[in-house]
Amino acid sequence: MSLFSKAFEVVAAQLGIALVGFFVFRAKIQDKESVLRFLSTLGIDLALPFLSFSVIIKNFNPREFPNWYIYPLWWLGLTAGLGLLSLFFTLLSKNGKEFFLSLFFQNGIFFPVALISGLFGSDSPEVAVLFIFIMFYPSFFFVVIPAVLGMKQKARWQRLISPVFIATILAIVIKLAGLEGYLPNFLKSTFQAIGALSTPIIFLILGGNIYLDLAGTKKFDTGKALWFVLIKNFIFPVLGLLAIKFLRIPHPLSIIFILQCAVPPLTAVPVLVGRAGGNRAFVNQLFVASALVSMVSLPFFLYIFQKLGL
Repeated sequence: MSLFSKAFEVVAAQLGIALVGFFVFRAKIQDKESVLRFLSTLGIDLALPFLSFSVIIKNFNPREFPNWYIYPLWWLGLTAGLGLLSLFFTLLSKNGKEFFLSLFFQNGIFFPVALISGLFGSDSPEVAVLFIFIMFYPSFFFVVIPAVLGMKQKARWQRLISPVFIATILAIVIKLAGLEGYLPNFLKSTFQAIGALSTPIIFLILGGNIYLDLAGTKKFDTGKALWFVLIKNFIFPVLGLLAIKFLRIPHPLSIIFILQCAVPPLTAVPVLVGRAGGNRAFVNQLFVASALVSMVSLPFFLYIFQKLGL
């Protein structure tokens, strides 16, 4: 099976889970918002930290990746580049904060985890490298979003020092100290099983959020959605490929880099936009358009990535 076909199957499977979530929340579930909050806590604050901890303990070897400590600096450089590009295209198209935030904040964990696991196996070291690369992303998100939206709330330290960040640091320290052998196997298996729940839960949440936001929407802004898709799904990954080539970004950072450039927006953006009184439905429209097109665009750019030998 070709890389394109495998990547298409992975993306389609995740969006299939989101579709299930859409129809589940379309059913007569009482207090849908409370159910979504519970699932979000379960997926992001519990399952995701266990996933990060377990994959680093199992798959990360500091000797194979001696420069692991500079990976977050590559994330910082990528974030700066995406920020400038997002600002440029937002000003160029005369769109607002919702458009900018949807461009700027990529779905940097769940789509890449699903794709890397599907393409290379759940035991691949690339998954562990991904969590090290992006360890500061959750904290950055919860600092920048309120500032951009003008939300009058103090930063919550439990979000700035997130559970997934703590789990990542703890796993790295254990690996560097060579203490992973002292962890009982049943404990490792438990952590791995809980962590495996994170991606399905998040995509179920995605389907539920889409239902809540789009169910009552009568107008779909096709023009802005198409412009957004052109930028997010095609221009960003093209520029990502150029950056990988000219900066000579090594493997496995290169595969993570192109995925960060090519994935749809972060699913949490609509929620915080809604809390700030912004156009949450519009943000979800942008996400839906980008996610649907990503079924083809993501496999396409991974195929180009492979053909170029990057």
